[in-house]
Amino acid sequence: MKNVFKQAGYILLLLLAYLAFQVFFTFVAVMAAIFYADAKGYISIASFEQVLDYGDLMSSPAMSDISVWTVSIGLFVSSVAMLLFLYCIKGYRLRLSIFKSMPLKSLFLSTMLVLSSMFALNIFVQWLGLDDNMEVLFGDIVHNILGVITISLIAPLLEEVLFRGAIQGYMMRRYNPWTAIVCAALIFGVTHMNPVQIVYAALIGVIFGWIYYRTGSLLSVIVGHVLNNSMAAVTLLFFPESNALPVPEGVIPPEAQIVSEVMTFLFFAALSVYFAVKLHRAQPPVPSPWRDVTEGV
Repeated sequence: MKNVFKQAGYILLLLLAYLAFQVFFTFVAVMAAIFYADAKGYISIASFEQVLDYGDLMSSPAMSDISVWTVSIGLFVSSVAMLLFLYCIKGYRLRLSIFKSMPLKSLFLSTMLVLSSMFALNIFVQWLGLDDNMEVLFGDIVHNILGVITISLIAPLLEEVLFRGAIQGYMMRRYNPWTAIVCAALIFGVTHMNPVQIVYAALIGVIFGWIYYRTGSLLSVIVGHVLNNSMAAVTLLFFPESNALPVPEGVIPPEAQIVSEVMTFLFFAALSVYFAVKLHRAQPPVPSPWRDVTEGV
């Protein structure tokens, strides 16, 4: 029991550090943005109490562009800081050997598995009708170059290093692999704190987790996660109303639309199973005890 509490405490430490870095660096970026805007004459700060009530200042029309940069900088710096933190505490250390850790055939299969799963899960999550509290924020961020880099590259890198490398890898050395995969995926989903993202992230987190377990390579899930986030960013950038536009009444009968969605879902779900089976067969047996293939390299 003592070991269980110790292990839970370690995972909690990682999550608290993850949250603390985001809050701290975003707050610092907000303060810097407010004083910069005041110095440039975009806003006028009458008192320090007004600074502390920074929500009103940041939401003013004069701060719209600066607000986007502020969020982007805060996310970027906090992600880099968390990666350095994980490296320093030996939570997970990325090595150049990660690029040699997986055959191209397996990398292709894992990427296709993620791609087909994305389409299936997007349809499934849309059926649930969950709220998306971050749609406006992400829609603004993808119009900022630093925001695009953070969402498409830095965030996926950090999240895979943290949730798969540090948390799932840590648990798989101590528990049943599927216990580790599911727990890491649930934690991954909950940390998004947005109804639609919680469900989607948890489900695709299971897929990422299985790929990492089966291949032993973090590269496979980093590539898949970058693909997932990049496609989401492109969709928000070029098709911002794609999920909000209703089908004109009478153009497609509701029954036909439902059948089309179900058939599309089943097609991509079957395709996901196909690529999962192909990837499983292409990989050698999982070593016991499990280890990341870059360990000790």
